[in-house]
Amino acid sequence: MAGCSVASHVSRSGRVLLLEQGERLGAEASSQNAGMVRRLGEDPYERCLALRTWEALEEISRESERAVSSRRTGAWIGLRNDPHHLHDAVAHLRARGVEVVGRGAGGVPPLAGDAAWSAAWWLPDERVVHAPSLVAYLAGTARDHGAHLETGVQVERLWLESGRCVGVHTADGPIRADKVVLAGGAWCAGLAAEAGLYRPLMPVRRSVYRSTADERATEEHPWVWVDDEGVYARPFLGTWLISPCDEHLCWPESGAGSRTVPEVDAEALLRGKLAACLPELEGLTWSEAWAGLRTFAPDRRPGLGEDPALPGLWWAAGMGGFGVSCSMAVGEVLAAWMRGEEVSWMDSEGVSPGRDYPVSWPIREQGAIGRARLIKASMPPVG
Repeated sequence: MAGCSVASHVSRSGRVLLLEQGERLGAEASSQNAGMVRRLGEDPYERCLALRTWEALEEISRESERAVSSRRTGAWIGLRNDPHHLHDAVAHLRARGVEVVGRGAGGVPPLAGDAAWSAAWWLPDERVVHAPSLVAYLAGTARDHGAHLETGVQVERLWLESGRCVGVHTADGPIRADKVVLAGGAWCAGLAAEAGLYRPLMPVRRSVYRSTADERATEEHPWVWVDDEGVYARPFLGTWLISPCDEHLCWPESGAGSRTVPEVDAEALLRGKLAACLPELEGLTWSEAWAGLRTFAPDRRPGLGEDPALPGLWWAAGMGGFGVSCSMAVGEVLAAWMRGEEVSWMDSEGVSPGRDYPVSWPIREQGAIGRARLIKASMPPVG
């Protein structure tokens, strides 16, 4: 999604070649996204990107809701344990005019049953989007503006000349370009490492379970996310997409194909969270399950813009599972910066790929914020 978004925006004023290592666009992390457009997130930079993306999706939906299969469903976002988490985010959204209705302690959103939540907010305008159709829309827009897309291309390393990135070396030969954008998710850090750049983007696997058919999972039903505990449920085609938000550090192999099966203890973790937070869904059975890759910087903030240590190399990475929520704005902001324009709603230094990173990273193996474990931020295997 990030790469197609950049291509769709940059192609309006320049020539673009979009390379995909797989045989079809959006087959990796983008295809594993549950498709919730979430504006009430932890990081203020991510929230700004999500706000702009929501506005772009709203504008597209006025023309045709089916253009990207996006619609408003509303969402409940709650806390089970931490009474203070996300309150600054609520204030931010309200200051931007987003309707956020507080229910406070004792609020009982759908699916919560008798579970005790410390806080809950109702956002009536939150959206869902079908990720593959969003990829297709962005790729189609890029093509309409003259972009050329190639699939099945394995980028092996960056092409460097005189301290500048001037293209890429692929398995089929070199390709020269004025600017190279890394939008390859979990594979970005490895390409940078081959060029001698330390950019700690940590790829983690997260499990998603799809239930069997359930009559409650209608298109109009809001999605629900218990943020501090780490569990969400989103209705999808008469079933539920549910995740325990687990995180397991996993550097990907070279080449396409990152979808795997969940960790052996993931289902037990999920069952416990449903019983504690969303007991109305406790008895569901599963039709399928998978584990996809989500990529974070140690500060859990996206990496956007030109790399200060390597002119010509640009980044659109580290969205950490918020690819749908941030996708449209990522292309917008990079295209503006490439034209030398400032963006009033995004501080380039705060998301610079060359910013100072924490040396340790709080990985949430069980999905819960309060049970994170600090591990050392590391480089991917090289070669």
